[in-house]
Amino acid sequence: MTRREPPSEEAFNKLLAWLDPDRNKAAEIYQRIHFRLIKIFAAKGHVDPESLADETLNAVCLRIDWLLANYSGNPALFFFGVAKKIHLEQIPKNSPLIPPPPDNSEIEARCWCLEKCLKTAVSADERNWVLRYHEGRGRQRIENRKRLADELGISINALRIRVFHIQARLRPCIEDCLEKVAE
Repeated sequence: MTRREPPSEEAFNKLLAWLDPDRNKAAEIYQRIHFRLIKIFAAKGHVDPESLADETLNAVCLRIDWLLANYSGNPALFFFGVAKKIHLEQIPKNSPLIPPPPDNSEIEARCWCLEKCLKTAVSADERNWVLRYHEGRGRQRIENRKRLADELGISINALRIRVFHIQARLRPCIEDCLEKVAE
């Protein structure tokens, strides 16, 4: 992508006047367009949508004299057209977009090894504690952990330590299993 120089103050003032004669309204329109451009670039998977939105605004601002003489219609539409071109400029350069989804076979292997090790490397009680410790989300997970600690007659901190030690014993088993699966 060609980096465009930031516009001059004069060009920027002309751009605001083109958006609306009332400078405050023009500034609001400018901010809405900028926000919308960020959303557009983010939706297309660009890692740095803010920079691309700025690049779009700069490109339009640099053409302000031509726009004043030749363009009629909704200014936002012109910005969006320029944004589309800037997006297309990014594709040949393989700019980082949203990374591809992970290889499911690796995830499946990890899950299979975890299940195998939970059955063979720890006792049934320890397996139950680890599974219950990680069960739920947010507030529910916290409540589940409190309940488990109460059932075991230990503090939350003691439960954390106990689960940490169990996980430390599981880790080598899982790593060995993954090495065997990879062979």
